Amino acid sequence: MSGSERASDPGRGGPRGRLAPAPGPFPIGALLFAILLLAGPALAQTVRRVALDLTVSHASLHPGPIDPAAAQLHERLRDDFRYQSLRVIERRRLDLRTGEVGGLDLPTGKRVRVRPLHMGPGGVLLAVDIENTMHSDMRVPDRQPVVIGVDRYDDGKLILTLEPRLPAE
Repeated sequence: MSGSERASDPGRGGPRGRLAPAPGPFPIGALLFAILLLAGPALAQTVRRVALDLTVSHASLHPGPIDPAAAQLHERLRDDFRYQSLRVIERRRLDLRTGEVGGLDLPTGKRVRVRPLHMGPGGVLLAVDIENTMHSDMRVPDRQPVVIGVDRYDDGKLILTLEPRLPAE
């Protein structure tokens, strides 16, 4: 095959064997802009934060008061569970990014760990781990508490309440 035959071969760069010029900076810049535009929601997801209110309470069959700080929990539980006293032991607010782990230690010595996995308009998907007791992923609606019975404690039961508070978008 001679050099002139190669030059006219369309699979070899067209006439005269030259390669087509590379696209200018505008098409590449536009492509990068489009990629960033499409990836924007995914990038924003990684930096969003959620405030997560954790409340540890104690319910007991022994007569006693209902702690005013536990009034909302009492309204949720009183028709479904038997107890005569209810008190808040600890409240903690965590400010967590997606994938960040936070938690607290229960009076029993067990550790509670929570990690937001995904935040969306429907609420927060949380990984919840209560040492040697429970491991679960759960979707919790924004500003709607989820109540978890944890362990027997001090002639009663420990209760963990989780309530996410997503920032306004």
